[in-house]
Amino acid sequence: MTTTIDRRVIMRAIVVFLLAATAITLVSVMLSDSAQATDVATHVVSADTSSDDASTGATSNTADNILWLQSLVNGLAFGTLLALASVGLSLIYGTTGLSNFAHGEQVSFGAVLTYFLVTPQDVSIPLIPVSFNIGLPLLVGAAIGIAVSAGTGWLQDKFLWAPLRRRGVATVQQMIVSIGLSLALLNFIQWWIGGGRIGLTTSSGKAIDFGPFTLTDTTLISLAIALVCLGGVSWFLLKTRLGRATRAVSDNPALASASGIQVSKIIRLVWIISAGLAGLGGILLALYEGGTAFDAGARLLMLMFAAVTLGGLGQAFGALVGSLVIGVVVEMSTLWLPADLKIAVALVVLILVLLVRPQGILGRAERVG
Repeated sequence: MTTTIDRRVIMRAIVVFLLAATAITLVSVMLSDSAQATDVATHVVSADTSSDDASTGATSNTADNILWLQSLVNGLAFGTLLALASVGLSLIYGTTGLSNFAHGEQVSFGAVLTYFLVTPQDVSIPLIPVSFNIGLPLLVGAAIGIAVSAGTGWLQDKFLWAPLRRRGVATVQQMIVSIGLSLALLNFIQWWIGGGRIGLTTSSGKAIDFGPFTLTDTTLISLAIALVCLGGVSWFLLKTRLGRATRAVSDNPALASASGIQVSKIIRLVWIISAGLAGLGGILLALYEGGTAFDAGARLLMLMFAAVTLGGLGQAFGALVGSLVIGVVVEMSTLWLPADLKIAVALVVLILVLLVRPQGILGRAERVG
């Protein structure tokens, strides 16, 4: 089992990025040519204003280029934050074969719990008719939220998924259980926090100008935290004994067990890490988007599944690459299409890539039969 990423893996990721960039560029050129043709027709009718129109067109092209670059940067930022949640989903699938539909609620739970701990407003707990205020600093509340989120991963595997595995419940039935758990958690979070949109902070962050694009200091801090955590996950999987055991269980659980690896403990560890990463991803996405809601994770679940499938099922690094691709496609599609269609665009890209490479970008081809 190697401990480095194959060069072909990097090349596949680069090719996908180039194809996506080429497609976006072609669409941009087509739309630009169409706009220029309309301007020419207008100039024939109104020749007296030709110089003013040329100046306006140049200004418009510059603004379009800046908007294009800003959307690209926003897509990379969103994809990096999405990767935190997607990596955990991929690890669970790789070690257990389970497509966990309740993973979106883990993302929502991390953000909602942090809001519960840091908001200056009065809060309450369901069925307890007492309002109180905690008002912790954001860093302290976020740390507690991540720790509790990781603890829920331990609780889920201890009292739900491990017993189901011991009883030999098939993966399809476990997936149905995860759908039921997702609906139960979704309604519980709505009951707990309400149906409105909530914000972890009252400040939108200070805008920092990088020339052709702008980012807020909150976004930069969130990206730095996400990159450090993703680097830590990579180091854990590639350099530590437990990480190598995790990869062995993902490759072949039976062989890993025969080699002396305690598969059940590795799976328990994966659930803890995945839930903690999902909670952290929910917090950072709430800061990036300026707020969250009870169904924030549910709305991201389809994008997470698309990222995991696009990168290669069960491949943690594939989830990272897939999340970046999905993030760029989602943000840049809003330049030409309504924002409501961005999830549909991401799924179309997923279908096109799978038609060319069915196992995903970093996935391994498997022999059937």
